[in-house]
Amino acid sequence: MVDQSNKPSVYIGLQKKYESNHLFYNVCYGLEEEGIPFDSYFSEDKVNQIAHDAAQKSRLGVGIAVGDDDQIVIQHKKMNVDNPFFKKKIEKYFQAKIMGSNAARLVKGIPIKEISKEDDYYTISKSEDTENNSVTKNIEKNTTKSAEKNIANSNSENNEKLDSKKNIDSNDESDAVKEITKLVMETLKNIENSN
Repeated sequence: MVDQSNKPSVYIGLQKKYESNHLFYNVCYGLEEEGIPFDSYFSEDKVNQIAHDAAQKSRLGVGIAVGDDDQIVIQHKKMNVDNPFFKKKIEKYFQAKIMGSNAARLVKGIPIKEISKEDDYYTISKSEDTENNSVTKNIEKNTTKSAEKNIANSNSENNEKLDSKKNIDSNDESDAVKEITKLVMETLKNIENSN
């Protein structure tokens, strides 16, 4: 584990079976990309309790838990244990990286990122031995996406309708994420001001 205990850090609480898990590694990469130090420890509690305890230990007031069948929880020290800042069952490893980034963004007080269903960037694969295969798969995936775009462009009328709907949908999701982040930050400030 990385020991950055001398610095204010985000604490990551792990259930033991997640010690060498790529969900954990990707959470760490997300924090590193945002420039936020972290430290980790083990616990056998449920993820909500682990995240709450991690937030209480953190000098930055933010904790993360990894466990309970691939769930990741981001918690702020001023929030209730049963009402975490963000909780998600991770389906793909890159989503764990976004969760780490979002925890760092909570520390910074900036809007969180959306958790998409497709990975636009390379993240840790299931096995270090298959790293090259993962890169190849990402290249193939991008090539497939390009071919799909060419097919879609051949029917420009339908493509325009789909694009306008996608833009409306993505704008709605993006606005919703920004609004939720804003409300959470205001709530945290109100809690802090009342103490």
